Amino acid sequence: MLNYQSGTLDLFGHDQMPNYITLTEAVCLYVDVKKGQNLRTSSFAQIKLSLRQLSTNFKGKQCHEISTTMIEGWFRNRGWKRSTVDGVIAKIGPFFTWCLRENYITTNPVKSVMRPKRDECEPCVFAPDEVARLLSVSTEKDPKLLPYLTLGLFSGIRPEEIMRLNWGDITDHGINISGHKSKTRQRRLVTIADNLAAWLKLGGDLPLHNRQKRLEATRRTAGVAWGHDIMRHSFASYHLAYHGSPDRTAHELGHRDTQMLYRHYRQLVTREAAETFWAIRPQLCNKD
Repeated sequence: MLNYQSGTLDLFGHDQMPNYITLTEAVCLYVDVKKGQNLRTSSFAQIKLSLRQLSTNFKGKQCHEISTTMIEGWFRNRGWKRSTVDGVIAKIGPFFTWCLRENYITTNPVKSVMRPKRDECEPCVFAPDEVARLLSVSTEKDPKLLPYLTLGLFSGIRPEEIMRLNWGDITDHGINISGHKSKTRQRRLVTIADNLAAWLKLGGDLPLHNRQKRLEATRRTAGVAWGHDIMRHSFASYHLAYHGSPDRTAHELGHRDTQMLYRHYRQLVTREAAETFWAIRPQLCNKD
């Protein structure tokens, strides 16, 4: 393979030049392609946002002029953390792969990008007494919020997945996360823990309406801080401490292996704290 100026060699050994097109033009064509792929509205919006930022930063550039060094400089100038860079690459990487297929570029500049060091902040988790307080307030002030809270805390289902569930998805066999409701588009069956079953018997809104307003009101009254993905982090940490099986916890989270569990979702908690967490039931909260 030769450089951008010289192009690439085709199957017959002839010099093959890229098809010249501006980055902005390619982005418009790619967005049209993605429109026909039945993506979720939120996913499509995130793709368009990342590509708009890309084309704005490199306005006037031809696709084949974009180098790995230029991409790294863009990330560096924006001051993005590793998690943000990973997210942007997940959106623009397929775009450059498509450009390669269309012969707009000869190599994918994203593939060799050197990413920032991984964010060092530890995942935040609720203490068991905070969970009990949060559910106690919800029981008293907004009981129909309980399914959202307890599914997040005691099953680890992602918030956006909970918002797509209805009561028909919850059976005696578990919680059915169908492909079109799953973030990964992969169907999975989530186990219902004993204490979660007790909470779900109380009923409530599923799907939930006015989530942010109701959640914030309950959180403030309970006096607990809310961190990024805190319910899922709490579930992962207490599930692992209680069951002692990384494979089992990763499976419940919908991960292919344990790497994501150890990298992002696990916080060290004691076995005693885990036992208290999994013992939180409606009767206990009503006593507080």
